Amino acid sequence: MKSLTIKNIESIMEGIASEHPQINTILKGNVWDVDLTKDVTGVYLIYEVTNIAPNGFNGIDYSLDVFLCDNVTEINTATNEVSVQNECSLIALDMMSIFENYNKSSWADKDLNLVLNKTWSVQPFTERFDSLYSGAAVNVSLSTSYGYARCQVPTAAPINLESPIVSGITERGETLACTEGVWQGIGVITYTYQWRRNFANIEGATDTTYLLEYADDNAFISCNVTASDSSGTTTKLSNVVGAVLAAPYSLFAPIVSGTFRVGETLTSTEGVWQGIPTITFAYQWRRFGINIDGETTNEYTLSNGDYNTAIDCVITATNSLGVSSADSNDAIIQGIIPIISGLPTFSGIESVNQTLTATATSFTGVPTPTTSWKWQISDDGVIGWADVVGATSITYLLTESDLAKYVRVVQIATNGAGTDSANSLSSGQIAALTPSDIIFNAYSDRVLTDSGVVENDVCTKLFLDTII
Repeated sequence: MKSLTIKNIESIMEGIASEHPQINTILKGNVWDVDLTKDVTGVYLIYEVTNIAPNGFNGIDYSLDVFLCDNVTEINTATNEVSVQNECSLIALDMMSIFENYNKSSWADKDLNLVLNKTWSVQPFTERFDSLYSGAAVNVSLSTSYGYARCQVPTAAPINLESPIVSGITERGETLACTEGVWQGIGVITYTYQWRRNFANIEGATDTTYLLEYADDNAFISCNVTASDSSGTTTKLSNVVGAVLAAPYSLFAPIVSGTFRVGETLTSTEGVWQGIPTITFAYQWRRFGINIDGETTNEYTLSNGDYNTAIDCVITATNSLGVSSADSNDAIIQGIIPIISGLPTFSGIESVNQTLTATATSFTGVPTPTTSWKWQISDDGVIGWADVVGATSITYLLTESDLAKYVRVVQIATNGAGTDSANSLSSGQIAALTPSDIIFNAYSDRVLTDSGVVENDVCTKLFLDTII
């Protein structure tokens, strides 16, 4: 509210006091001391003017709350309280009567037209300020044709107009300072301070400054300022600063990325850290939580020994105040799907009652694949290949059912990562057993029984085929 408005209200109040013999007013800032009797002190008439709303024309409406109160004696308090309330209410009624009939032209000026509306009330109240006071409250409606400001005056305790401010470098070893803020109150206002760490009081930290220590690392700091005057106390919290920088502190863990498969290369970030600059970083890759010798860069190439293990990377951050570590996510390492190179083969006489033996071709995979077999049969050796039931070993005995058919072997490589297979070339058409075959088989069986070796079996078979 403009000063003219405040002066005008003060003039009105002084005029009321001069025409009412029971009221002796002394201006104390924006607080009125009203003596109900000549020898009573500590009685307050407090008014507050607040902006209600524009009235739609060229003026604005205000409300004026007037509180009259007096001490309540400790002896026979209940009776005395009623007496005080009644006395204050009668004085309030007299005041409003004088106020309502006061010569308006005597408190209007060229810049302000203040008009009292005939809507007011008197309400008794108990213990308005503290346990020793009682009295009556008067609500008055005023209108003015000038000014759109508002006026705030002290209540029963200091009012904070601007919050305290904490400033300084938020690092361990630095000193923070707190202002008292801006306050409005009655008479002299005194201030006390209480520093807080993560919104809990710090024992013994009650000065206007605070030296950040080890316990404040990564914490948030603020300060409560308590203002006290003759009518009460009010506490206001400052802004919050931090987090306090110190030794490295991990905000977000490092992240390992890449393809989690043997033979691939993984990469680790350093993560996100806070702390006093400058922070340096070191890397250590681990397998199942155990350091892998020599792997101290941000990259790691997975080897066969990493299959089905958990790989992570520990980042160690260091600055002038300390060291801290954080480990990454775990990478569960997959194997390499088997790959068969070339075609398997088989050997033996392609005749009924003869045994064919398969030979595997080379293959790769992690972990090392296992090899299994199946034999297939076809009518023409080109299409229509069908598995021979039960024929899953490295050897295959040709039977009468294979006569005039074609056979082949399938090599299967399997590990935890997957499976691969490859087919051999087709055999020739399976023939019936010739006399030379019979003699050769008998010869082979006998030689194997005697010595364990069939020497030059190809020549032996060729000789038998020739002479028979």
